[in-house]
Amino acid sequence: MHQQLFEERIKKINPDILQALQSKDSFSFRINHHRATTDEAIQLLQEEGYEPEIIAWAQDVFVLPMSERKKITKSRAYTQNMIYIQNLSSIFAAYSLDIEPEDWVLDLAAAPGGKSLIFSERAKKVSAVEPDKGRFFRMKRNFKEHMAKNIQTYNKDGRFIYKSCPAWFDKVFLDAPCSSEAHIDGEVTWWNMRRVRKFAKLQKELIISAFESLKPSGQMIYATCTFAPEENEAVVNFLLSRYPEARVVPVEAPFPNKMAGIPEWEGEKFHPDVAKTLRILPQDAYSGFYLAKIVKS
Repeated sequence: MHQQLFEERIKKINPDILQALQSKDSFSFRINHHRATTDEAIQLLQEEGYEPEIIAWAQDVFVLPMSERKKITKSRAYTQNMIYIQNLSSIFAAYSLDIEPEDWVLDLAAAPGGKSLIFSERAKKVSAVEPDKGRFFRMKRNFKEHMAKNIQTYNKDGRFIYKSCPAWFDKVFLDAPCSSEAHIDGEVTWWNMRRVRKFAKLQKELIISAFESLKPSGQMIYATCTFAPEENEAVVNFLLSRYPEARVVPVEAPFPNKMAGIPEWEGEKFHPDVAKTLRILPQDAYSGFYLAKIVKS
């Protein structure tokens, strides 16, 4: 029953998604500039026989065939933390936050820390928040291994950060906990609508905290790795309906596997700004992803 319902819902959003979930023939990584330059890391990889292909929209992001995914973890560039394996959609979402050198960035659901590492290369200071104790300490170790010294870490519930830091941060990134539908690549075993509704409730609390923590004129990104409109467009619509000073600005995505946010779902019409949000469709090294860039007027 869950399998049929899941597939029916996905087909309503975009019928090409189901087939794309079955094929992942490449993976992506980026250069950790705390440890190496792009040239240094790529030279090491080439000396070991790898031929990474650069991504057109970033000079420090590369892809390789999925067949080399396990092997590369034994390379010198990887063991010396010069490269960081990360999904291409996730990297693009983090790069879409317009960070200035003097910015203080809040990463509100930060573990395992890949996006905070990106922000730490671009901003003056990063605050990484993670409520789960186990994931929190693994994240701290990740930052230490990658020599990111400008990240402050907090083992706290992101829903309440705004109470201690109202209108505090220049930029905020919220890759919200979600039902992870983009990671379903076969039989649906753990997915159900109860799970979707549970995460949608949490996401609405988190997006309020994120927006309240943002300075006036600041910018934030809300993102998930799921397809459910209840967790994507409906959450952004929830924010827009409560804060007239919130508005969505488009994200220019220089790749074909994308679509705009859907304007309505199951009889609910969303705020017009929701159509400016972005859905990244799964293809090659890109996984399914949703992101909305929001500014506080």
